Amino acid sequence: MSERQDLSHWDSAVHNICGSFATRVHRDIPFVGDIRLHNHGGLEVAHIQTNAERVIRDKLACRDDRYCFLILQTDGTMGFAATNGDEMALKPGDIALIDSSFEFSMLPQGLIQQISVHLPRSMAQSVITGQQPFHKLAGSGISVQTLRSILQQLRFADSQFGASSLDACAIQQAIAALLPAAVQASRQDAVPLKLLAEQHIQRLLQDHRLSPEFLATEMGISRRTLYRLFEEDGESIAQRILHLRLQQASSELQQNESKLSITEIAYRWGFSDVSQFSRAFKREMGMSPRDYRGQQQNSELLIL
Repeated sequence: MSERQDLSHWDSAVHNICGSFATRVHRDIPFVGDIRLHNHGGLEVAHIQTNAERVIRDKLACRDDRYCFLILQTDGTMGFAATNGDEMALKPGDIALIDSSFEFSMLPQGLIQQISVHLPRSMAQSVITGQQPFHKLAGSGISVQTLRSILQQLRFADSQFGASSLDACAIQQAIAALLPAAVQASRQDAVPLKLLAEQHIQRLLQDHRLSPEFLATEMGISRRTLYRLFEEDGESIAQRILHLRLQQASSELQQNESKLSITEIAYRWGFSDVSQFSRAFKREMGMSPRDYRGQQQNSELLIL
């Protein structure tokens, strides 16, 4: 079967199982797309594998919003981006509830696998408010853990599982009962994204690879989202990283007991070019690293 036939077969299967989605593929990577529906007594579970560049749910498709998608990411990272600006990334083990009334795109980061439980919208009304497209269910609360356990059972249950309509109804009701507590627990456990970015920066400050692009990848968010976090304070992410590195370097230069040379201190705090470090330091501190170190040492001598 040719790649064009593979894509046509995928598009048809996605339309029949999940509704209207459009798929864009990578030009230079062979397309992989497989979706299978397991029906457990009326409870529909889609098993999805793809490496598409983008899978899009457009405005026309949103008219059919009978179901919400409860997703368990099982392999790879899947990015989500809604037209209202909301973004999310799912890594293996992550769970999210998706409101099908929103336009959004799914962005596989390589080959991904996930299952999607089609939950009647009426059963998620306590959570779905029409104000946000994605609800990521995280944290260690018992409601989230129980949901994950149910989804894992559905993941490994084949189409011959033998569930009755009574089983399907019970599972749906159990999921619906767990969702409000799981969403609430996730909100309480969630670390504000800006604080999370700051924590990553502090952890990676001595890593020469640290940059806005590297940080966004580490956090599983887009660069656009990362930039917005710091623009609110009138400071770019690159400026924040530079400022923190210079603070740490200046702190070491103040220490008389430090035996490190200026070049070693520059490399220690993520600068790969000592000339670049010296120029940035002078802009920030008003003097060169050498003069700064000498001034600090002279100040201590005067005190003594």
